[in-house]
Amino acid sequence: MTDIVLDFLCHADFSGRLRKTRDDVGFCAFSAAVDDLRAENLEGTLLLDAGDAFSTNFWPGLPLVGAMNRNGTDAMCLGNHEFDRGPDFLKNCIAACHFPVLCANIREKATGRPITGTVPTVILERRGVKIGVLGLTTEYTPFMVTKPAFDPFEVTSGAEAAQTWIPRLRAAGAEVIVVLTHFPFYQSPEGALSGELWDLIKASPAADVWVGGHIPGDCARMEDGMCVVKAGFGGASIARARLTLDGQTHKILRRECRVVHTPPQGAARLEITQYVRGITDPFEPYFAEPLSRAAERWPMRLAVESKLGDFLADCLRFGGGTELAYMNATGACGCIEPGAVTRETLLSVAGYNDLLYTCTITGAQVWELMEAVYEPERFGNNGAMLISGFHVTVDHTRTSPYKVLAVTLPDGTPLMKDHAYTVSASAYIASGGNGTASIASRLNWTPTAVRFYDAMFGYTRSMQALRVDDFPRFTAIGTPENNHAPY
Repeated sequence: MTDIVLDFLCHADFSGRLRKTRDDVGFCAFSAAVDDLRAENLEGTLLLDAGDAFSTNFWPGLPLVGAMNRNGTDAMCLGNHEFDRGPDFLKNCIAACHFPVLCANIREKATGRPITGTVPTVILERRGVKIGVLGLTTEYTPFMVTKPAFDPFEVTSGAEAAQTWIPRLRAAGAEVIVVLTHFPFYQSPEGALSGELWDLIKASPAADVWVGGHIPGDCARMEDGMCVVKAGFGGASIARARLTLDGQTHKILRRECRVVHTPPQGAARLEITQYVRGITDPFEPYFAEPLSRAAERWPMRLAVESKLGDFLADCLRFGGGTELAYMNATGACGCIEPGAVTRETLLSVAGYNDLLYTCTITGAQVWELMEAVYEPERFGNNGAMLISGFHVTVDHTRTSPYKVLAVTLPDGTPLMKDHAYTVSASAYIASGGNGTASIASRLNWTPTAVRFYDAMFGYTRSMQALRVDDFPRFTAIGTPENNHAPY
């Protein structure tokens, strides 16, 4: 009997990037790449989404679900950003999906049951083979979502879920097991794996395909006879895991995996093209409006200071009208190139349009905040903090929490420990996001009427050319511990 070939097309973190831009291939090119790969094995292919799909600043939610439905998504697991807009938004998105939405390790507090509309696992069938898929969401989700948005839910152990559900899937007849996760993992220069997904793999029963997400970077490799893959971010790549099975016994004969990069000029089906343009075309004049100019190239850095990061923190302080400001580096990415700076330019480097919050913070609390930033586990998960209105000297050769040597105003005057300074932050950071809850929870935050994008656009308009007047703001001895920053 002829061997059976199964293909698993896996991606993560599409994050609403429907529209083609300088940095994003767009949904049309991504869909065309999926169709091309699917055509190689029409009856034996599954398209699996590893989360962070629904929530975006433009056309959030249902427009994204509509695109996923039209693209033939077979299953997805929830990512942390699915929770950004609260439980009603999440419920409506899940209800509109034409495919199973999986989450075995987050439940509703009120009932102790899975999130409404989700299931822990699903068994799908291709070419007569039963395929069990388990869905898991990163256990760091509560620290990456505003507290009110996640408050109705609670996270449970991913490893315990895998230990429970993988044997149940086998007992229910699954011949192939896929663990579809929104878990990060990292590769050292020497090739060693680490991180949440790798810890999960080591603590779990064997599966055939492990899918990760959450952080940039592609991976497709074999570990102990299992495919371990991660790809995506705006559809720029797709990981394909291929299993070849004996046609009679369904025993797996070969496992292989690779990453396929999406051709940016790919032409989607007419149905997809018309659907996407119907959503994005009305925004084109808005995106194209020039606001200023850039004289130099500003790339974003997650673990160390950059002019782009400083500029975005300055936008935040401008919007809040405060003496100081701080924001998470994980809210920024990409690069500003020399030339005209349009709304599209700015939106390509700033991911979130949170409401701004203000309060007062003492010099001692600012010092405590910066010590928390460089705590190794927090830093490994979140990277640096972007700051405006103050300077920090840090010694990475010292142990946490004794790394910070000085916190000063730009003129070198030390922040007074008992003095209260006005400070701006995003709603996410004000709620304790990025591992800052120990400080944020003790501050009396007040919401403003300003969102970050309006602050960013207004600050950009205020200058003929982008500039950062106060650079550098960090003086560092050594390099940060536990640095997983991909850029």
